[in-house]
Amino acid sequence: MLRRKTAAYALLALYEIAQQQGEDDDVGVRAHDIAQKHRLPKAYAAKILSQLASAGVLQSDRGPRGGFRLSRSEDKISLYDVFNGVGAIVPDRNRPPAVKGLPPVVQTVLERANVDSGKLLKELFGKTTLADVLRRDDAK
Repeated sequence: MLRRKTAAYALLALYEIAQQQGEDDDVGVRAHDIAQKHRLPKAYAAKILSQLASAGVLQSDRGPRGGFRLSRSEDKISLYDVFNGVGAIVPDRNRPPAVKGLPPVVQTVLERANVDSGKLLKELFGKTTLADVLRRDDAK
């Protein structure tokens, strides 16, 4: 399962940082600036950026030229790194509840589909990078 709002804010923040970092590598992007530009809750934007820094996706610097910068190149940051870094991917660790009257084979198929969907989500987000997102924007 994907927490869509958290995932969207995290990807938006990285998109903004990547855009601004391309203009000036020496200056970090402040959470306040991202929140103001995109009308996001300031505390939530700061929390997301801090989580991404803790996950190693961003680096954070203090001071007048401080802020957040990508910790590695865009082609080395997958959507899985981003979404997992902010807790937007919520694994369904629980087995789907048994439904009374279902034949065991049907219940088994439901359980297997649940596990497989989690693996597919990780695979899909793992092979899509921030560079892919930026390229799609350039193709407009």
